[in-house]
Amino acid sequence: MTENNNWYHEANTLLQNAPLFSGLEEQSKKEILQKCQITSWKKSETIDHEEAMKYCHVILKGRLKITQVNPNTGRSIAPFLLAPGDIYDIFTLLDGQEHVVFPIAMDEITVLYTPLEKARVWIETHPKFNEAFLPYLGDMMRHLEAFGESMVFDDTATRLAKLILQHALPKSNDSDEHYPVKLINTLSHESLSEMVGSVRSVVSTQIQKLKKEEVILSTRGHLAIKNLEQLIHKIDQNHASKV
Repeated sequence: MTENNNWYHEANTLLQNAPLFSGLEEQSKKEILQKCQITSWKKSETIDHEEAMKYCHVILKGRLKITQVNPNTGRSIAPFLLAPGDIYDIFTLLDGQEHVVFPIAMDEITVLYTPLEKARVWIETHPKFNEAFLPYLGDMMRHLEAFGESMVFDDTATRLAKLILQHALPKSNDSDEHYPVKLINTLSHESLSEMVGSVRSVVSTQIQKLKKEEVILSTRGHLAIKNLEQLIHKIDQNHASKV
């Protein structure tokens, strides 16, 4: 992608807020962008997982839900919800092996993409990218570890509470009554159930319970926390009961 491309300067600006790229010098970002192309995926589109065997994708806009499906039962889980600045697929980028997942676009998504072999060169030739890459990889691995641990030890109510808490943002000012929730705030109950390893009916019941107890606000397209302390208490209470 050249500097004359309509998306070049917007992509450059968006990468400044991405942990993997924000520390790069302008020349390094320019070299990376010049080796990338840009494309878009439609909302609800399922991306062919074989794309990850050919290209590394950097999300610029939108959210990408990474699902895994049991071929025998059709049950699905979604251990990752990727956001702007994230890489798909980090695992294939590392080892070049096939990673059978079903990425689904939760919004209209804009991505940069480049052949895997060129993306691997970023790690070798851009020290600042390399410096940010290991902590990023560590965060992904810790997230996956926490997901597996919660699936084993926590009930659905606790997993849902943890998911909401994980995406909570601070109040923008003291006058705000509620804590906003990022990334998951517009997801369907079906998607939330995949992210906590449950089914839609159970998650819907738990959300209604949290609403009735005035712990959260949940209406179509909007999720916020009304009582942060009570939400944390529910998680602590569950952990205490298992001691």
